[in-house]
Amino acid sequence: MSQTYLPELREADATGAVADIYAEIRACSGVPYVSTLQRFLATLPGVLEFGWSVVRPVMLSGAAPEAAWQAAAAADPPPLPPLTPPVLRLLGVGADDLQAIRTIAANFARVSPVNVVTGALLEPLTEGAAPPSGPGFGAAAWTPPAMLADMPPLPAMDGLSDDLRAALQTLMVPIGGQPFLPALYRQFAAWPAFAAYLAAIIPPRRQDASVIAAEKRAIDGIVAAGQALYGQLPPPPASVQPPDPATAALIKEAIGRYRNTSADMICTGQALLKALPETL
Repeated sequence: MSQTYLPELREADATGAVADIYAEIRACSGVPYVSTLQRFLATLPGVLEFGWSVVRPVMLSGAAPEAAWQAAAAADPPPLPPLTPPVLRLLGVGADDLQAIRTIAANFARVSPVNVVTGALLEPLTEGAAPPSGPGFGAAAWTPPAMLADMPPLPAMDGLSDDLRAALQTLMVPIGGQPFLPALYRQFAAWPAFAAYLAAIIPPRRQDASVIAAEKRAIDGIVAAGQALYGQLPPPPASVQPPDPATAALIKEAIGRYRNTSADMICTGQALLKALPETL
């Protein structure tokens, strides 16, 4: 089974301008890593450089991240059953484990809206729109939120037990005709009983009309925020070239894929943070 559905340039392998862009992405997102969407764009020659040159002004100003987080906060997904200390202990979660699990949920709840708004800002260019020519966002300083803690290493799918892989099948989503385990749930595989618990309760929520509505509120709000900000973007530097039509189609497909999985990441991340105690 493939461990990812898009080729990517790992952060450890990034050099030069791409490494600098990765650092700015981390700072503007408030999380200590660069997501799959941007790591994929970095595999396409010149695309991350062009894309970041387009969205950089609205990211460094804070306008896009703040608008994305505000829209995501309006999702208000239905609550999960409270995960009380006795329940967590039965699921093999200790005090340190709880903090790691909360860190994972917080990272995904924070980074996913920023990635969705990034896609919304780039999407017009994948559809043949002229580069933006707006007034920009001024020189007002923005202080990003404090960086969240690092997440634990992502477990390898082929390192999971047969039983856990079978249990996690319920959380798979189809990507390009192949089953894909979203990274949020793959992170939780480090705690097999907890991951199996999620594999039992999350799939029915995906069919719940109130959850579907919450996910739609989040994504629609973030995309609308990106569309509204697009007209304010200043022209990108003439030194970077837009992607050719074939590459633009790849970018558009990646944006759509990420948008679909991000709805779950946002709402499940928010619901988990409310269901989990802060300490044991």
